[in-house]
Amino acid sequence: MFCGKRKWFVLITFLTVVGLGGVGCRDFFVNPTETGVTVAPSTTNVQIGGTTQLTATANFDDGSTKNVTGSSTWTSSDTTLVSVNGTGQVTGVASSSSGVTITAVNNGFTGTATVTVGATSITITCNSCSSGNSISLSGNGGTGSTVSFTSNVAANWSSNNSNVISISGSSTTTATGTLGGTTGTVTITANAASGSGTGTLQVTVNP
Repeated sequence: MFCGKRKWFVLITFLTVVGLGGVGCRDFFVNPTETGVTVAPSTTNVQIGGTTQLTATANFDDGSTKNVTGSSTWTSSDTTLVSVNGTGQVTGVASSSSGVTITAVNNGFTGTATVTVGATSITITCNSCSSGNSISLSGNGGTGSTVSFTSNVAANWSSNNSNVISISGSSTTTATGTLGGTTGTVTITANAASGSGTGTLQVTVNP
């Protein structure tokens, strides 16, 4: 009699555990885990007294993202040059010769951006050019081949002659140019994505 009761007890317990386990597998929801924070734009510039808005985005292990600009803690590495408020808006305080790091912290994760103040000129570097900012059309792969450019702040890029070099790049410190097949001198321009900085570079494409 005792053994029979014990068997029924074990059977009922087993069914109960299995039943709960089955419900758990079907209905249990696991929240995604935050894996990091990114700040955009990653580089920008403002004039003295000017402002620009930064955005903090949380990244999760399931590939999703969430805007956490308002819930992040914002700090500036040098408040005498750039200040930042609690919602990620930065203000240029004084001209800076180098970038100021703006940090956003959310749930222990950190994202950063670099802000330059008073950049009235932008430095453009032609990474594919030889001495004197010249390019050999044949030596660089001919018509349709690409060349790369970089700037010290995020910029919008343009070319005054796409037959020589066409270029694409928006709100970025890197741009890709394409050799159009025509030789000659072209002016590459980078206008700051934020603020009023501008930079130009003349590039000569040789046969």
